[in-house]
Amino acid sequence: MVAPVFEHITAIIVVSMLFVSAVIAVPAINYVNLLYVDQQQLRNVALDVLNSMLLNIGSPSNWGADFDNIDKFGLALHGSSSFYVLDPEKVERLSSSNPSGYLNYENVSTLLGLQNYGFNIRIMPLFNVTVDDMSQDNELLFNVNVRFNDERPIPTASVTATIFYVSGKKSDNFNFTTPSENRTNEVGECMISYTLPSDFIGYILVLKVTVADMATVTVPYIQGFSQTVANASIIGDTVTVWIPESEHPSERVIHNVTVVTANDVWNYPNVGCGRLPEDKMTSGEGFAEWIQNFPGINYEDALFLIFNIWTQEDPGAKHFVLFATSPLLDVRSGLLQLKGQPSAQSSDGAVLKLSRSVEIAGMTYIFEILIWKEV
Repeated sequence: MVAPVFEHITAIIVVSMLFVSAVIAVPAINYVNLLYVDQQQLRNVALDVLNSMLLNIGSPSNWGADFDNIDKFGLALHGSSSFYVLDPEKVERLSSSNPSGYLNYENVSTLLGLQNYGFNIRIMPLFNVTVDDMSQDNELLFNVNVRFNDERPIPTASVTATIFYVSGKKSDNFNFTTPSENRTNEVGECMISYTLPSDFIGYILVLKVTVADMATVTVPYIQGFSQTVANASIIGDTVTVWIPESEHPSERVIHNVTVVTANDVWNYPNVGCGRLPEDKMTSGEGFAEWIQNFPGINYEDALFLIFNIWTQEDPGAKHFVLFATSPLLDVRSGLLQLKGQPSAQSSDGAVLKLSRSVEIAGMTYIFEILIWKEV
């Protein structure tokens, strides 16, 4: 009798354990399946949003210039025969520093139909370029360091330097040097050197760094000029510049404007010289915002403009350089971001990041989106 009873007790225990295991395991399996479904759904939403932003031109197709009535959001360049080519005017509208107006986070979220999701958008260069100045007087010497965004050094990167400078106290215009070239070594560094005239007033270093046919252009160093970075926009052929009132409140006169593109640096003709009222840019006297038409500038893919300006300050006139950059400067510095609030994300904490390379104004950048489902 003992053996059958023992067998019955053993069977009851085994069945009970199997039942308890099933009660615990089935919800766990269901939770894992639901979590997988949620993550897959999040990935599908992220892919749809990324493609919508990068492949659609939006409505109207030129909404970067016609900013009043936007029906559909899309950053693609109208008329481009290639994919993932973005319109600089539309990208500029994502920057809060754009004096012509911008789209904030709520605007973009509504246009994309993402009311139930949070997201961050970031556009940044493919690699970082830093410069260590080792110059002595007019003997210029720079150690250039080129790295990926994860800080890995980039060997054999092509570094082309153009230096434009003002020489002599009565000179108004910039002089350009012949481009100097070098390549980075195994730790991502190279040297750039040049000898300026002994009477130079100041200079600006412009670097173009190319890695596998992809380039970035930056202005990492300025010497001898008082300088400021202004808020600016280039919409069509119209350039709008605004200088904070605290910056150089005395009278300012524009003498010439230098255009920097991915492949060239040149003075824009028939702008400045300080003879006309429109050459003034003086806060407090009706000239705080400077708006001028630059015929053809829209087709030049200008990365930024540099204004050579004289200020009337005691005891006399003084140069200062104004970076009238477009908000694409935020892109090149990795600062163009449209940010939601990650604290509002769902309890599972799932955040998905997608990125791909895009072309803006003839140069390649990384477009990155982080997206999460909100509670």
